[in-house]
Amino acid sequence: MEVNGVAFKEPNSGGAGSAQGLADTFDTFLALLTTQLKNQDPLDPTDSSEFTNQLVQFAGVEQSIATNDKLDELLQFQTGSQLTNAVSYIGKTVEIVSDKLLLKDGTSKITYGLDGNANKTTITILDEDGNAVRTVDGNTSTGRHEFVWDGKDNAGNTVADGVYNFTVIATGADDKTVNTVTAAVGVVTGIEAVDGTVTLNIGELGATLDKIFAVRETST
Repeated sequence: MEVNGVAFKEPNSGGAGSAQGLADTFDTFLALLTTQLKNQDPLDPTDSSEFTNQLVQFAGVEQSIATNDKLDELLQFQTGSQLTNAVSYIGKTVEIVSDKLLLKDGTSKITYGLDGNANKTTITILDEDGNAVRTVDGNTSTGRHEFVWDGKDNAGNTVADGVYNFTVIATGADDKTVNTVTAAVGVVTGIEAVDGTVTLNIGELGATLDKIFAVRETST
């Protein structure tokens, strides 16, 4: 839309910059409107519907900016609250739903659950390139099980500490796959918030709060 040949551009909503841009544009709009009303022909007044529409647009954009600012404040408050609550996890041993594990000081523990009895369960630990480092047979009964890796590969050599991938594949009758849930176990060493998401640091391994399903005191 135009008022006396000056184009009105609707500013982007959100943030202090948008609010300032809206204020500047609105001041210019009011100045033009006032000038035109003062100089209009009283026998042929300007149609006020266009001015009304633009005022409605200004009000709508202003409301959107205010809403976005409130949502940003709410998100910051929520993130701060989650950070405060997450501090209590530091130093605790947690189980997190994951297909990665952290080998530290030559040892690592994982857990896995089977929703039915299996004929064979195979645990495979892989490096970052997807190569099998260690393959062992796991428990085949229904329920939760633990496996502690001693940090050695299939040839008995000690591998470097770090983050590894792992899989647990269980098969039952007729080679049908038995559903499994895998988890890594480790001690929380810190917390951080990135883009409003709170993450627990377990050494080099990270996990969001929704991945935690068990928290325990760390044994000395």
